[in-house]
Amino acid sequence: MSFNSFVKVGIAAILLYIIGSRVDFDAALALMSSARPGWILLALLTSAAIILADAAYWTVSMRAVGCRMALKPALVFSLVGWFFANLAPSSVGSDIFRAAQMRLAGASPDQSIRPVAAARLMSFASLLVVIGAGLPFAISYVDAPGEKIALAGAFGLAAFGFGAFILFGPHVASAAKRFGVVGARLVAALSGDTRTLLVRASAAGWFCLTAQHLLRVAGVAAVAWSLNAPVDLVALFALVPAALLVAMVPISIGGWGVREASFVHFLGFAGVDPAAALAISIVYGLTRLVIGAVGGVVFVLARRHHYSFEIENTPAAGGAAE
Repeated sequence: MSFNSFVKVGIAAILLYIIGSRVDFDAALALMSSARPGWILLALLTSAAIILADAAYWTVSMRAVGCRMALKPALVFSLVGWFFANLAPSSVGSDIFRAAQMRLAGASPDQSIRPVAAARLMSFASLLVVIGAGLPFAISYVDAPGEKIALAGAFGLAAFGFGAFILFGPHVASAAKRFGVVGARLVAALSGDTRTLLVRASAAGWFCLTAQHLLRVAGVAAVAWSLNAPVDLVALFALVPAALLVAMVPISIGGWGVREASFVHFLGFAGVDPAAALAISIVYGLTRLVIGAVGGVVFVLARRHHYSFEIENTPAAGGAAE
């Protein structure tokens, strides 16, 4: 285990300890012990569907930036990426794994990094759409005026930042390049790639992206219902995407600790007891570990030809890899 991974494990442990000391952990354990298997199975199936939707997005949309990938290798990339994002004891996330594997398959650094990063930015764009759709409901659950302003302001800032990156990224990067800023050219290219994906996005592509976020909400709902937690679907739709966005902050291993704190905070707006919110987060995290373990097995068994894809000769990326 690398030092960075060791630090992330430590941060996760500290956060979980702090949360457990402030929340009735015994009550959370009691809820988890009463989980109904049928709903847990549904939560596992939603994670599997997320992987399928991610693979489908790469299959139907990424040709716009010069990467053509059939569904089978896209599924391998997504499933193994799930292992690196949720279970692997390293600092390698799913995106880094995908880019590294594409590099090993023969793609140039640009041809491997740019499609992966552009796809992630498109996922962020669709997440903003989902959060924006649920924002009026989320605000209705918040009582304090300051928290209402903070919630709306955070969304507005994220949307403004993404829009500015798309519209002005190349200009800012060009100016930065004159001062020798490392990575300026890549930032400009990523801005252009993401703009290309936005312009050429098909209905199928947007469906695949948006479905992933809605399936995460469905997975959390299935876990909540398995624990008989009193939370309605509208509240989950309004609050879970924002909670999971916060949980993506890469300071702990697999998001553990950060996700639990985020769930306790955001679900608290809907009146969910902290112990119940903690139990929901932990069980949801465990379902992700189960799917991650499957991805780990696939990673061990997969060979080079299972990651085959093509890089088209376009301005975005040239050459081929198999």
